[in-house]
Amino acid sequence: MNSQLKTPWKKVIAVSPLHNFSLELQWEDGKKTRLCLDPRIYEKDIFWRLRNPRYFAQVSVDPLGGICWPEGEDLSPNFLSHNSVKNIVTYQ
Repeated sequence: MNSQLKTPWKKVIAVSPLHNFSLELQWEDGKKTRLCLDPRIYEKDIFWRLRNPRYFAQVSVDPLGGICWPEGEDLSPNFLSHNSVKNIVTYQ
């Protein structure tokens, strides 16, 4: 989803689930980062649904540039920006 909504923060414009409860995030400035959520989903009971790999794979971008899942779990762009590994290089 590419939201036209202007915000003072950087937004995620695409998200792809990876193995081991990780995500690849593409930001509106063209950068890509990776985020491992394995520790977070096992330490927070609110994320119990995300422990199912098929449900975890249903991740999408929300209109404000964060990410979300069908039953309402979400992570803000600020959290994603501060906790993801920067400068992912994509080889083609």
